[in-house]
Amino acid sequence: MSSSNDAEKIRQEHDVPSGKIRKIVIYSSMAVVLLVIIAYAGMHFTSQPNFCASCHLISPSVTSWAQGQHKDVTCLKCHADPGYIGYVKRKIGGLKEVYLHVTNQEPNKLSARLNVEACISCHTGSDFPKAKNLLLTSGDMAPKFQHAEILKNKISCLTCHQNVGHSKDSTK
Repeated sequence: MSSSNDAEKIRQEHDVPSGKIRKIVIYSSMAVVLLVIIAYAGMHFTSQPNFCASCHLISPSVTSWAQGQHKDVTCLKCHADPGYIGYVKRKIGGLKEVYLHVTNQEPNKLSARLNVEACISCHTGSDFPKAKNLLLTSGDMAPKFQHAEILKNKISCLTCHQNVGHSKDSTK
């Protein structure tokens, strides 16, 4: 009889989780999946220009962007590092900006960070094939001024094009 008790103990120790534990695991997994979906939807929603424009300080920049040549390029395409890591880092930085806005601690002057690699990516045919291509030397898609030396010397696009995304003159 003791061997049957030992066998029962071993079976209980290695048995599948009880129904209660199984429910906890299922509900926890569902909660994690739901939180991931909500976080993804929230990140997408807060990446839209209208959300950015809800801050009165950035609203003029969004308005000028919407009237300019780059209106089809999203905010994060220019203002975040490339890739998923860059996107997440920018969204985390955005939380600080939202906090400062909500607590009325906004700076007097905004300073936006631009990722020049995004300019090069779009204007070498990688992301936007309809954009002027800096690598071309002739044709409709070639720039008016050759950029080979500028690219070679890694000169910032902002040297000449500082207002291209948010033109001071919305007619440009």
